[in-house]
Amino acid sequence: MAKTPSDHLLSTLEELVPYDFEKFKFKLQNTSVEKEHSRIPRSQIQRARPVKMASLLVTYYGEDYAVRLTLQVLRAINQRLLAEELHRATIQDMGSRYVAQTGFELLISNNPPIFASQTAGIIGRPPDKAASPRCHAQEGDPVGAICVRDSCSCPEAASGHPQASGSRSPDCPRCQAFHERKSMGSLSPQPLPQCKRHMKQVQLLFCEDHCEPICLICSLSQEHRGHRVRPIEEAALEHKKQIQKQLEHLKKMRKSGEEQRSYGEGKAVNFLEQTEALKQRMQRKLQQVYHFLEQQEHVFMASLENVGQMVGQIRKAYDTRISQDIALLDALIGELEAKQCQSEWELLQDIGDILHRAKTVPVPERWTTPQEMKQKIQVLHQKSEFVEKSAKYFLETLHSEMEMFNVPELNGAQAHAVNVILDAETAYPNLVVSDDLKSVRLGNKWERLPDGPQRFDSCIVVLGSPSFLSGHHYWEVEVGDKTAWILGACKASISRKGNMTLSPENGYWVVIMMKENKYQASSVPPTRLLIKVPPKRVGIFVDYRVGSISFYNVTAKSCIYTFTSCCFSEPLQPIFSPGTHDGGKNTAPLTICPVGGQGPD
Repeated sequence: MAKTPSDHLLSTLEELVPYDFEKFKFKLQNTSVEKEHSRIPRSQIQRARPVKMASLLVTYYGEDYAVRLTLQVLRAINQRLLAEELHRATIQDMGSRYVAQTGFELLISNNPPIFASQTAGIIGRPPDKAASPRCHAQEGDPVGAICVRDSCSCPEAASGHPQASGSRSPDCPRCQAFHERKSMGSLSPQPLPQCKRHMKQVQLLFCEDHCEPICLICSLSQEHRGHRVRPIEEAALEHKKQIQKQLEHLKKMRKSGEEQRSYGEGKAVNFLEQTEALKQRMQRKLQQVYHFLEQQEHVFMASLENVGQMVGQIRKAYDTRISQDIALLDALIGELEAKQCQSEWELLQDIGDILHRAKTVPVPERWTTPQEMKQKIQVLHQKSEFVEKSAKYFLETLHSEMEMFNVPELNGAQAHAVNVILDAETAYPNLVVSDDLKSVRLGNKWERLPDGPQRFDSCIVVLGSPSFLSGHHYWEVEVGDKTAWILGACKASISRKGNMTLSPENGYWVVIMMKENKYQASSVPPTRLLIKVPPKRVGIFVDYRVGSISFYNVTAKSCIYTFTSCCFSEPLQPIFSPGTHDGGKNTAPLTICPVGGQGPD
């Protein structure tokens, strides 16, 4: 039994997957219809299934216009293969009238861009050559247009029935797409990309300069004139090669990353093992120290206990003897006191014996320290002094050595040492700058020097050279036993005339020794600095990029102060002030020293 257009409509709509069927309904609601037809109510379209949708189309528009409207909507949602099948089926059933009416309209409404090679084929094709609508659909043309091939080897083209042949021609992309769609369960094909600027034009070219797909009209436009344009298949093939190359590169990088991670894990495990070994080693060494100290403590305590016992025994023996002597004296004293109270006759009785005993009574034994006890106590004193000195030396040495590890950044700063010299042209007239420009002190008389714009005229200051506009810079200054000084850095543009206020806002980042063991930083407000070990040498480190200036007590290997979040926008220069004489206690110079040395050159 022959199928009607309604049957073909239903078959086509049932071919749509749910997502595409919803797109079809949405597009149908927004597609204009001929004036003589009324639009299907939106509510009915939204609730309709394929069977109901086919029935509504035929009921409202009639079979002829329902087919044409369905073809229009299918093309609008890029279901060109389904549109072609519906078109072919309706052609067979409706005859040449439908072909003449709709085929020409389709041809003039959706004619795609034609390449030069294809144009030559159309112009030069003899009129008796057959055209395959499937082949042309594969190139992006609408259903029913003329095939751009000189000839089509597809066996289905001659018969017009895709089901007529069980085989497919390898030369016909349309046949391949048709059979692939059938084998995939009639899933919707990939939509052909359309140009956003020139609607209904398929993007089959690729602009290498703009790296974007374009249509034929775009390629002829002013925007892409002179650009490298080639078929999208060639561009895709080339970019696939580039993708493959990048994939290989990225995979190598990933492999390298995995190797580095493995290497890093190995190093980390090695460091952990070293750390654990050091931990155990330190524990053993410290345990040995603890054990040795405990042994010495026991020996020392035992010696003290022994001396204590000896002293107790000697004391007890002496107490026994002295007690006997005192008891004898007490007895004689009692007898003599009793005699004093007797009458003359009784007093003179045995007077000679009592007086003799009183005169010859032994003197109480004097305390004498045994020589052995003296020697032992002397040895204990010597041990005690030795332990105290050794403990003090050990603690001081340990504290000093460990303090070096508390300021690891000092070693890093010293790696950026620069050769700083004094700029004599900036020195205050009373300052005496050494010939090598490494040392400065306050003189006793005013030197008559040229009063240039660079020279300080009111402040005991001299600047250093070079100036710094970037990078890291470190230098050290020997301050010795001076009682006052100023060290740091300042803007190169500071005024050299009149008084100055030391603060970062005015371009000064300095540390000041105001008097003996009194230090402060020129922050706002000023920061009092507590320094346990007075520095003999001061290190200054400028990190221009980070915006920080740090001061180090090189003597104690400790950080004195750090200015942070500084906004440097111009060159900086080292600044030095040896201070006033302070009654003759501060006449020594400030000396720029070689980093790592023990003193001036």
